[in-house]
Amino acid sequence: MKGIDIIIPIHEYNDNISSYLKRCLSSVKEMATKSLENDIKVDLHIVVKPEIPHDEIMNLIEWKEFNSFNVSENISGEFDFCSQVNFAVNNLCKNDYFMIVEFDDTVTSRWINMVLPYIEDKKKCPIFLPLTEVYDIIDTKKPINYMNEIAWSSAFVDNELGVLNNSDLHEYCNFNITGAIINRNDFIKAGCLKPSIKLSFGYELLLRLTNLYKEIFVVPKVGYYHFVNRDGSLMSEYHKTMTAEEGSWWIKLATEEYQYKKDRKKTYGSGE
Repeated sequence: MKGIDIIIPIHEYNDNISSYLKRCLSSVKEMATKSLENDIKVDLHIVVKPEIPHDEIMNLIEWKEFNSFNVSENISGEFDFCSQVNFAVNNLCKNDYFMIVEFDDTVTSRWINMVLPYIEDKKKCPIFLPLTEVYDIIDTKKPINYMNEIAWSSAFVDNELGVLNNSDLHEYCNFNITGAIINRNDFIKAGCLKPSIKLSFGYELLLRLTNLYKEIFVVPKVGYYHFVNRDGSLMSEYHKTMTAEEGSWWIKLATEEYQYKKDRKKTYGSGE
């Protein structure tokens, strides 16, 4: 790996989000600094809606640690999370690998360095997931739980520890793709993210990738810090009204849709 693209989608902006973004960018800067130790150059792409102030965000990124950085408007006119990522991958990214970072999350400083030996060892793997610590965005003193770590439970998998295949994913669906290092060509070949799937889109992508490439790998290193319970976030709004049955419906939808290479532009209702 000679370089990596970092994608930060931003669909809303205010003073609180500005403070979260500063924290996020500070962590990405540290990771870019450490990555230079292995001659890995980091290109940063922040994708925004038209009304979000480009200049204000650009003023937060006066750092020589990045090989390049830009704040771009998604000219497709679709500003959901999946569309923002797809736009960046297809129009902005130039490297073989990319990462998605949520603007209210942070990354560990040595994540890219830690994953390099695994990328070298598993060249055909399309995605490398980090161990993710989950924190409450208000109370950040200790993690609430962890994500992706189940791949290292000997009681869960019959294959090599850290390796997940398609059948494994049908048994366990709680995987987070933010912070993952993803092969750009494999991502495009698989059909990118599906905007029609509002929840579980990361899980659906993993199902497609394992369907095409047989296995993915979870690196046994903490590489990402995911913060939850931010007021106004998509998930917090869903949690206010979503029943367990609706949550199960989204998971079921993901398992039904993953085999399709392209989004069928279908509109989904309440699951009835």
